[in-house]
Amino acid sequence: MQSVRDAVRSGYLRLANQVQSAAPPLLARLGERIRSARRALAKRGRAAVPFLLRAASAGLLAGALGALVAVPGLILRGVAATCGGVLRWLHLAPRSGKPWGARFTRWGPKAATWAFAKLMRSAKDKYAAAVRPDVLTDFAEPGRRATAGPGGAFAWPGDHFGGNLVSVFQRETEGVRDAYARYEPPMMLAVAAEYWGLPEGLTSTGEAIRQLAVNVADKYPADARMADLVAQVYSLLHQAAQKAAEVGPLFAKVHEHDLRRYEEPRPGEHMWNILERRQDGSFSQRQPSHFVAVTQDVAHVYARYEPGHMKQVAAEFEGIPGGIENVAAAVQLLQVRSNERYPVDKAVVDALADVHMLLLKAASAAQDLMPNFRRLHAPDISRHEAPRNGEESEGMWDV
Repeated sequence: MQSVRDAVRSGYLRLANQVQSAAPPLLARLGERIRSARRALAKRGRAAVPFLLRAASAGLLAGALGALVAVPGLILRGVAATCGGVLRWLHLAPRSGKPWGARFTRWGPKAATWAFAKLMRSAKDKYAAAVRPDVLTDFAEPGRRATAGPGGAFAWPGDHFGGNLVSVFQRETEGVRDAYARYEPPMMLAVAAEYWGLPEGLTSTGEAIRQLAVNVADKYPADARMADLVAQVYSLLHQAAQKAAEVGPLFAKVHEHDLRRYEEPRPGEHMWNILERRQDGSFSQRQPSHFVAVTQDVAHVYARYEPGHMKQVAAEFEGIPGGIENVAAAVQLLQVRSNERYPVDKAVVDALADVHMLLLKAASAAQDLMPNFRRLHAPDISRHEAPRNGEESEGMWDV
């Protein structure tokens, strides 16, 4: 009977532990969603007052400009009417100057309408920028997390296990970020290729993380829970790639007319060009993007990488957050250029912002890899960081 009670009690304890371990992630995700919604509402509230003030100012300034322009219009109307009457009296003109004078009176309303539209466009752009989700733009050093200050996240000392090695994933993604920062698309079809190539580039990046998860599970002497944590990071990268797959079709939809000028050009289509030059016609919308070209090496190099020591594996765990941030920086650069330089619809900019936020979420999840690795392998790591009676003595436990 006592054994039955012990078995029931142990079953309840296991169930309680499972519920307790599952509850914090659910509560954390729910809390994060609530905080995000509150931040979004607060942003809209703070941005609404300046927008209303700018709208009111736009009306006042447009009215003042219209009144100012109307004064010379009225003067010219009188001059035209007088001159027309004199010419008609002299039989030099078939009609008076009133119809011509009426055109001058339309100067004021036209000027007011133009000024109001321009000022309201600026006000709407500033409102959209104020309510847009926050994005990370500054990195203290390529691929490196900033050293924590008071109250900040924990920063590992330089002599920790694997700290003197550079992550292969981080090094390759630094090359991605730097190469993409130097790239200048020559025409809008090249920009379109970047939008269409985003999912393939992010898939190549995620393939390296997936390979690490497989190796941790099958090849490295690591706790099985580490493979699950790496798989969670890969899942977030996969979500970002799926979201990126929506950018290309969205761009094609909102810029259907612009793209048709390339795909089905009318005779003399170049006569609609803004600048006095023609493209050489050698670029195709469907050719691989520069983002795809620079990210393919990440998966290829990582597939051939064979760590010979767990210090190298630890360096990968530590370098994954910075590596994902490097890729996120490249996507964010495309977002900023689309917003400030490329002639694209704001819906495309917002879609890129969503992809960037998912990448930052993956980088945030990857921050847990190194702390969990140290916690789950504390006895193994302590042999290296604090060898008993020196490394020679501790080495007697080597297998």
